[in-house]
Amino acid sequence: MSLSVFRERTKRRNPDFMLLKLCHGFYIFLEKFLRWAVHPGLRASLLKLLGAEIGRGVRIHEVQMFNLKHGFGNLHVGDGAYIGIGCKLDLEGPLTIGARTSVSAGVTILTHEDAGTRQNSRLARLFPLRVKPTAIGSDCWIGANATVLCGVVIEDCVVIGAGSVVTRNIQGKVVAAGVPASPRRTIDVQGMATL
Repeated sequence: MSLSVFRERTKRRNPDFMLLKLCHGFYIFLEKFLRWAVHPGLRASLLKLLGAEIGRGVRIHEVQMFNLKHGFGNLHVGDGAYIGIGCKLDLEGPLTIGARTSVSAGVTILTHEDAGTRQNSRLARLFPLRVKPTAIGSDCWIGANATVLCGVVIEDCVVIGAGSVVTRNIQGKVVAAGVPASPRRTIDVQGMATL
């Protein structure tokens, strides 16, 4: 493509749209840069500087964050939370991880569903784009390679089994597992000491 054709196409575009695309590209660059931060505490501190709401004592290992159109502002992590290596965090919508929650290695947490609206997929008419906040409460443990889908709320003191797919809200104080995840037993938190 010649320079004159490029300029003509750019003139026809909305300048605000171009700025948004530029910002989005910059956020993608920053996300890749964050993977080089060698210490999980340093990575958490850098995310806080970049607009995420990060509590004290948070440790975030090498993770992949995607859908960064809004930067890192949709990420909210409570005090003392841990996010393991290889997790995938969708930041299209708000994502909240409560205090003292442990997200094990390889967990995927989604905040949107899209069957291909940008590609004009026929399935997108049946399954339209949906962006909803996803929230995990305090004192939870999400097992390795679990998947939490868009719009799910996991209440406080919940254990999600490894490899589970959480498709609907999970009430507090339970162990849930399976595909789809469902409560298997309750957790007695009365005898647990608080830190």
